[in-house]
Amino acid sequence: MENKSYKNDTKICSSCGREIEYRKKWEKNWPEIKYCSDECRKNKNKYDFRENILALLNKRGPLKTICPSELLPLELKNDKLMMEHVRRSARLLAFENKIEITQSGKVVDPLSFKGPIRLKLK
Repeated sequence: MENKSYKNDTKICSSCGREIEYRKKWEKNWPEIKYCSDECRKNKNKYDFRENILALLNKRGPLKTICPSELLPLELKNDKLMMEHVRRSARLLAFENKIEITQSGKVVDPLSFKGPIRLKLK
């Protein structure tokens, strides 16, 4: 049996869309790892906004962008946790090649963006 090293393999968390860093304790079951943390595994994608993002973008048109806060009702627009759920959904859609995440009109890396973003169809 081949002893494959997974140290250089990269994965994207199925819940938050961030990169999963390899850990020695996962060596035996690395191919089955889907989540970057216990928190992501417990919550999976409790608030999945992917369909809502795509619906709003399709409604706007191919060259238009949206702000992630547009997906939340007025009373939740300042809720940092809910905004993070929208951003997580956006990251996952970006990795599925369905949307682009932009800042100042330029496409940004879904793993490293910080600050205000806009979303647009790919």
